[in-house]
Amino acid sequence: MSGTLLAELPEDRATGAIAEIYDEIRRFSGVPYVSSLQRYLATMPGVLEWAWAAIRPAMISGVVPEIGWRLANGVRVAPLPLVSDAQRAAWNLDATASTTIAAIAENFVRVSPVNLMTGACLRLLLTEPPPSGPGIAATWTPPVMLPPMPGNVDPLALPPDQHAVLMRFATEVDGTPFIPALYRQLARWPAFLAWLADALVPRLSAPETNSARAAFRAAALHAAPAIVARLPGLPSMPAPNAETTRRVLATIDRYAETSPEMTMFGRLVLDAI
Repeated sequence: MSGTLLAELPEDRATGAIAEIYDEIRRFSGVPYVSSLQRYLATMPGVLEWAWAAIRPAMISGVVPEIGWRLANGVRVAPLPLVSDAQRAAWNLDATASTTIAAIAENFVRVSPVNLMTGACLRLLLTEPPPSGPGIAATWTPPVMLPPMPGNVDPLALPPDQHAVLMRFATEVDGTPFIPALYRQLARWPAFLAWLADALVPRLSAPETNSARAAFRAAALHAAPAIVARLPGLPSMPAPNAETTRRVLATIDRYAETSPEMTMFGRLVLDAI
């Protein structure tokens, strides 16, 4: 697997309409950052603008977030061992570091179900006839924003041994390596990430994980048609062409695998730390 990572438009480089969309994504997801799903869509001209305009009524009304969070509450896997005081000392995790790690995990537990539901709805909007529903009243108040995270670590800037550990979590999106941001955030604590890799990587393809992942994905796919049916239609701007649609669907499919993982494993990290 090569070192080239999935393209994205970073938040600090967003301007104009993209910056406004990023701001709304943060606000209505209840987290202080924009996920790599949307940052990747923003690299394709007009795609994030179209996708956000199409799904926005279901986001700002709270329908997508609330259904995602409700479904996530039913997803459980066996917990990790609690991190002991001796381990914290060995890994140089002081109270501040532990608090930051917990905040990172909580961010992913919150945002990943939203991404899963967003992807399930976008798949229908890209592949099915346009909806013609009554619309959705925007009367929802999002939850209080979670604390900010320290930011993703650049895998290519890591020493070889730390890079190798981080790449153990890598998957692919449309043939390009992709490392879920949970692990890129946690890479600033190398000893903790190495422990996490030993504990979690074998579970990525374990039957329990596969079963929980499939159930969560199926529940999102089952819930999406009723949401999309309420939308008033598609935006007037041009929809993605066939090749772009293929790329977007490939990304959505990968997120349908990693979003349940981020939900489950983020909760494991939060509980263990």
